[in-house]
Order: sequence, then structure tokens, then C-alpha cells
Amino acid sequence: MTKESLFNRIIQFMNKEEIRKRLHDDIIDPLMDHVMRRVFPYIILTCVLFILLLIVVLLTLGIIVFHLRNPVILAAG
Repeated sequence: MTKESLFNRIIQFMNKEEIRKRLHDDIIDPLMDHVMRRVFPYIILTCVLFILLLIVVLLTLGIIVFHLRNPVILAAG
């Protein structure tokens, strides 16, 4: 049996609906569930930090625009 014929037999076996459903239900779904449970807190943290960064940038932009519209003249001396 050659490598190519073995590979073709594996592909034919994996294309069966029953096997695909079992792989999906027994391996892929639990694996994805586990990964999402582990990664989800970091996704939330990243979103919160991005929103805070956006707020700081907008506040800074607002302060710069306010100072450009109303320049403060400092008296020397």
C-alpha cells in the first residue's frame, strides 16, 4: 500500500457524515469550548483597555482643540 492510497483511504473515511459528526461532537466542540473559556477573559480585558485608550485619546483631542480655540495669554514677569 502506497502513501498516496493510504491518504486517499483516510480522506474517504473522514468524509463520511457519521465520522465527521462524531469528530465534531467529541473533539472539535469540546476543544473550542475549552479554548474560548480560557481566552474570553483576555478578550474582555483587551476590549476594556481599547475603550479606555479611545476615551483618553478623545479627551486629549478635546483639550487640544479647546486650547487652540481659546489660547491662554500668559503675562511675562
